[in-house]
Amino acid sequence: MGKKITIGASVLAVFLLAALGAFFNVYHSAMAQKNDGHEEAIERALKETDLKNAESVETFNGLKQYYVITGLNKSNEAVYVWVPEDSKEKPVLKLAADGISEKKALEIVKAKQNPEKVISVKLGMEKTIPLWEVKYIDDRNRYTYDLINFSNGEIRKHIAIKK
Repeated sequence: MGKKITIGASVLAVFLLAALGAFFNVYHSAMAQKNDGHEEAIERALKETDLKNAESVETFNGLKQYYVITGLNKSNEAVYVWVPEDSKEKPVLKLAADGISEKKALEIVKAKQNPEKVISVKLGMEKTIPLWEVKYIDDRNRYTYDLINFSNGEIRKHIAIKK
Protein backbone atom coordinates (compact mmCIF):
# COMPACT_ATOMS: atom_id res chain seq x y z
CA MET A 1 0.00 0.00 0.00
CA GLY A 2 2.82 2.41 0.89
CA LYS A 3 4.53 1.74 -2.43
CA LYS A 4 1.34 2.61 -4.37
CA ILE A 5 1.03 5.93 -2.52
CA THR A 6 4.68 6.79 -3.25
CA ILE A 7 4.27 5.94 -6.94
CA GLY A 8 0.99 7.92 -7.13
CA ALA A 9 2.55 10.92 -5.42
CA SER A 10 5.56 10.76 -7.75
CA VAL A 11 3.34 10.60 -10.85
CA LEU A 12 1.26 13.53 -9.54
CA ALA A 13 4.41 15.58 -8.81
CA VAL A 14 5.78 14.94 -12.31
CA PHE A 15 2.41 15.89 -13.83
CA LEU A 16 2.23 19.11 -11.77
CA LEU A 17 5.81 20.08 -12.70
CA ALA A 18 5.06 19.48 -16.39
CA ALA A 19 1.87 21.58 -16.17
CA LEU A 20 3.72 24.36 -14.36
CA GLY A 21 6.47 24.32 -16.99
CA ALA A 22 3.91 24.51 -19.79
CA PHE A 23 2.16 27.45 -18.08
CA PHE A 24 5.41 29.40 -17.73
CA ASN A 25 6.31 28.69 -21.36
CA VAL A 26 2.94 30.00 -22.60
CA TYR A 27 3.18 33.04 -20.29
CA HIS A 28 6.71 33.85 -21.44
CA SER A 29 5.70 33.55 -25.11
CA ALA A 30 2.68 35.81 -24.59
CA MET A 31 4.73 38.48 -22.81
CA ALA A 32 7.43 38.35 -25.49
CA GLN A 33 4.77 38.97 -28.18
CA LYS A 34 3.35 41.87 -26.18
CA ASN A 35 6.74 43.61 -26.13
CA ASP A 36 7.86 42.42 -29.57
CA GLY A 37 9.01 45.33 -31.69
CA HIS A 38 9.40 47.84 -28.86
CA GLU A 39 13.21 48.12 -29.02
CA GLU A 40 13.15 48.50 -32.81
CA ALA A 41 10.45 51.18 -32.52
CA ILE A 42 12.53 53.15 -30.02
CA GLU A 43 15.57 52.92 -32.29
CA ARG A 44 13.54 54.19 -35.26
CA ALA A 45 12.05 57.04 -33.24
CA LEU A 46 15.48 58.10 -31.94
CA LYS A 47 16.88 58.05 -35.47
CA GLU A 48 13.95 59.50 -37.43
CA THR A 49 12.44 62.06 -35.01
CA ASP A 50 13.46 64.60 -32.38
CA LEU A 51 13.03 62.00 -29.60
CA LYS A 52 15.90 62.11 -27.11
CA ASN A 53 14.70 59.79 -24.37
CA ALA A 54 12.04 57.04 -24.40
CA GLU A 55 10.24 56.50 -21.10
CA SER A 56 7.66 53.90 -22.15
CA VAL A 57 6.32 52.05 -25.18
CA GLU A 58 2.90 50.52 -25.78
CA THR A 59 1.58 48.61 -28.75
CA PHE A 60 -1.64 49.88 -30.33
CA ASN A 61 -3.57 47.56 -32.63
CA GLY A 62 -6.17 49.42 -34.63
CA LEU A 63 -6.58 49.50 -38.39
CA LYS A 64 -2.76 49.33 -38.40
CA GLN A 65 -0.29 48.49 -35.66
CA TYR A 66 1.65 51.33 -34.02
CA TYR A 67 4.17 51.49 -31.23
CA VAL A 68 3.44 54.57 -29.12
CA ILE A 69 6.43 55.98 -27.27
CA THR A 70 6.24 58.46 -24.42
CA GLY A 71 9.41 60.44 -23.82
CA LEU A 72 11.30 63.71 -24.11
CA ASN A 73 12.56 65.57 -27.17
CA LYS A 74 15.94 67.26 -27.47
CA SER A 75 14.48 70.39 -25.79
CA ASN A 76 13.37 68.25 -22.81
CA GLU A 77 9.68 68.69 -23.68
CA ALA A 78 7.25 65.81 -23.16
CA VAL A 79 6.42 64.14 -26.47
CA TYR A 80 4.59 61.18 -27.93
CA VAL A 81 5.85 59.30 -30.97
CA TRP A 82 3.63 57.01 -33.02
CA VAL A 83 5.87 54.53 -34.86
CA PRO A 84 4.03 52.51 -37.53
CA GLU A 85 4.85 48.82 -37.78
CA ASP A 86 5.42 49.33 -41.50
CA SER A 87 8.98 50.67 -41.78
CA LYS A 88 8.09 52.46 -45.06
CA GLU A 89 5.79 54.82 -43.12
CA LYS A 90 7.27 57.70 -41.13
CA PRO A 91 6.90 58.04 -37.35
CA VAL A 92 4.77 60.94 -36.07
CA LEU A 93 6.03 63.05 -33.15
CA LYS A 94 3.72 65.38 -31.23
CA LEU A 95 4.38 67.54 -28.20
CA ALA A 96 2.24 66.36 -25.30
CA ALA A 97 1.25 70.01 -24.77
CA ASP A 98 -0.19 70.20 -28.30
CA GLY A 99 -2.93 67.71 -27.54
CA ILE A 100 -5.30 66.72 -24.79
CA SER A 101 -4.05 64.71 -21.84
CA GLU A 102 -5.07 61.19 -20.88
CA LYS A 103 -7.03 62.74 -18.00
CA LYS A 104 -8.87 65.12 -20.35
CA ALA A 105 -9.73 62.27 -22.75
CA LEU A 106 -11.21 60.33 -19.85
CA GLU A 107 -13.16 63.41 -18.67
CA ILE A 108 -14.65 63.80 -22.18
CA VAL A 109 -15.80 60.17 -22.22
CA LYS A 110 -17.18 60.36 -18.67
CA ALA A 111 -19.16 63.51 -19.52
CA LYS A 112 -20.64 62.15 -22.76
CA GLN A 113 -20.90 58.38 -22.22
CA ASN A 114 -21.17 57.80 -18.44
CA PRO A 115 -19.00 54.63 -18.27
CA GLU A 116 -19.64 52.15 -15.46
CA LYS A 117 -16.06 50.86 -15.35
CA VAL A 118 -13.00 52.20 -17.21
CA ILE A 119 -10.73 49.42 -18.49
CA SER A 120 -7.90 51.39 -20.10
CA VAL A 121 -6.85 54.66 -21.69
CA LYS A 122 -3.99 54.64 -24.18
CA LEU A 123 -2.68 56.44 -27.22
CA GLY A 124 -3.25 55.14 -30.71
CA MET A 125 -3.55 56.20 -34.33
CA GLU A 126 -6.21 55.81 -36.98
CA LYS A 127 -5.85 57.02 -40.57
CA THR A 128 -2.91 59.30 -39.65
CA ILE A 129 -4.87 60.90 -36.79
CA PRO A 130 -3.33 60.56 -33.31
CA LEU A 131 -5.94 59.67 -30.73
CA TRP A 132 -6.71 58.37 -27.28
CA GLU A 133 -8.46 55.01 -27.09
CA VAL A 134 -10.69 54.73 -24.02
CA LYS A 135 -12.02 51.23 -23.28
CA TYR A 136 -14.80 50.79 -20.74
CA ILE A 137 -17.97 48.98 -19.75
CA ASP A 138 -20.92 51.26 -20.43
CA ASP A 139 -24.18 51.70 -18.52
CA ARG A 140 -25.80 48.92 -20.65
CA ASN A 141 -23.02 46.44 -19.71
CA ARG A 142 -21.37 46.59 -23.14
CA TYR A 143 -17.62 46.51 -23.84
CA THR A 144 -17.07 49.95 -25.40
CA TYR A 145 -14.30 51.84 -27.20
CA ASP A 146 -14.20 55.58 -27.76
CA LEU A 147 -11.53 57.04 -30.01
CA ILE A 148 -10.82 60.63 -28.99
CA ASN A 149 -8.91 62.97 -31.33
CA PHE A 150 -5.62 63.83 -29.58
CA SER A 151 -5.52 67.34 -31.07
CA ASN A 152 -9.03 68.63 -30.39
CA GLY A 153 -10.79 66.18 -28.04
CA GLU A 154 -13.58 65.22 -30.46
CA ILE A 155 -14.95 61.70 -30.22
CA ARG A 156 -14.04 60.23 -33.63
CA LYS A 157 -15.55 56.82 -33.11
CA HIS A 158 -17.79 55.09 -30.57
CA ILE A 159 -17.94 51.29 -30.70
CA ALA A 160 -20.07 49.22 -28.29
CA ILE A 161 -20.03 45.43 -28.29
CA LYS A 162 -22.54 43.29 -26.41
CA LYS A 163 -20.95 40.95 -23.90
